[in-house]
Amino acid sequence: MKYIDKYRQSTWAHYINVRFLKDCYAGDINRPCPSPDNPMGSFEDFKKKQYREPNDYDNGWKNLLLEEQDHRCCYCMRRLNSTAGKINYEHIIPRECKGNEGLNEYNYYASHAPALRDLVEMADVFAMKKFTAQEDIEQEPKMPHITALANLTAACNGKRNSLSTYGCCCNNARGNKRMMPVMLMPNADENVNYDANGILTITDNDGTLDTIIQELNDDTLKEIRAVWARLCQVQTDLTTVRSFSLRERIEWFKHAYHVTDFTSLPTEVRRYAGEIASNGSDFYWNLLLDYDWFYNYYLTKQ
Repeated sequence: MKYIDKYRQSTWAHYINVRFLKDCYAGDINRPCPSPDNPMGSFEDFKKKQYREPNDYDNGWKNLLLEEQDHRCCYCMRRLNSTAGKINYEHIIPRECKGNEGLNEYNYYASHAPALRDLVEMADVFAMKKFTAQEDIEQEPKMPHITALANLTAACNGKRNSLSTYGCCCNNARGNKRMMPVMLMPNADENVNYDANGILTITDNDGTLDTIIQELNDDTLKEIRAVWARLCQVQTDLTTVRSFSLRERIEWFKHAYHVTDFTSLPTEVRRYAGEIASNGSDFYWNLLLDYDWFYNYYLTKQ
């Protein structure tokens, strides 16, 4: 994980959110459709191509989220591209939150993440506002949490140790449970650490991060991070490695692990060079490269 700066493109985000809300209030300024506090209908409409993808009005909020996150999963730092599978959209404050319980949850999240405090409010609170014209929405500094882009992040499909499995997202087990919004906390880059064995630790944890820490410390992710901790010791131009031949990959691994015999390395290391793939594919090599963010992370830790 790393800090996601929701302020950097907040003007763009506000414009997209307002454009969507104006459309909701277009038919009847007193009866928006869908209502901003409809947890399913509002977000499902917001996910429509006309708002999510590039169009005549703006570059779409999918691209906004990807740019905010440097095209990385908000949890595991996997590159969000075709090899990572479906992109999932995560609500930091769960979209089902409402009423007094929702306000309690909002206060918790807002106390940890300034962007949520400054740019987001609970959808049922927003829905109680009365507007005389669609243009009035432009003056609202905070957007309803169900569609507020400051409350949304992009995640990968979460399954990575098989050629054929597909999952929901890295944080699938969370559901609506409270989770400290670590990636929106300004101290995230110091708070989140990975050791040379690929083990993730989060220093500032009130217990609500235990589940995601366990998920992000699964064996495959620890293997990948540990491999990068070694590979970064042989400095390489990352823009060229995707075209490495198998021989070049093996030499890189040999130098990084200080061995002359590549076969002496454990299987859980060798497979990431693409040397063991039973069907001749480069599945594990490409999977490793999806996590190349860790090359620079470990390089700076040396």
